Amino acid sequence: MDPHRAFRACLVTSLALTAAVSLAACASSTSKASTTASTPVQTAPVGPPATTAPNTQCGAMDAILVEALDQTPEGQAYTGLPEGSSSEDTQSAWNAFTQVLETNYHARLQTAAGGDATATSAVTALTTYTATTSRFADGQIPEFKDEAQAEKDIKEGRTPEPNPEYQKSMEARTNAHVELSTCMPHWPVTF
Repeated sequence: MDPHRAFRACLVTSLALTAAVSLAACASSTSKASTTASTPVQTAPVGPPATTAPNTQCGAMDAILVEALDQTPEGQAYTGLPEGSSSEDTQSAWNAFTQVLETNYHARLQTAAGGDATATSAVTALTTYTATTSRFADGQIPEFKDEAQAEKDIKEGRTPEPNPEYQKSMEARTNAHVELSTCMPHWPVTF
């Protein structure tokens, strides 16, 4: 898949998922108390995605990202998702790809970042993003302090007590996502 098609696919997916997130926000919160592990949906700043990297180092990192999307089975699985794929399938494919990106391309990304603060911060953000996403996907960080009580609270119309670790981890992942999408224009803006 050529980079322009991959970017278009990412953009279309991002827009579709933005709409899905908006609809989900209006839906009942009862699914949040479910005991099944899930990766929370996140959003980044609103607006059109950047089309160029902010500097040469980020541009080199973006080229590595595009290469990995094109050449790895996980990248191809993500970019090859059919239009209209569920947000769960899209997020799962993206998570698998980012794990490969972190594991197999980290050293190249560090080299490309050189001494540039923005690019170096994005490399660190990739590690934060993948580690936190993995913990969310594995169900290691529950959304609520007491999941059983949260389910009761939701059924009774009360707001359940959030888990501070979940909130802190979500903020760290969101900040990492913003740094990555700022440095690398082909990093999806939202899920």
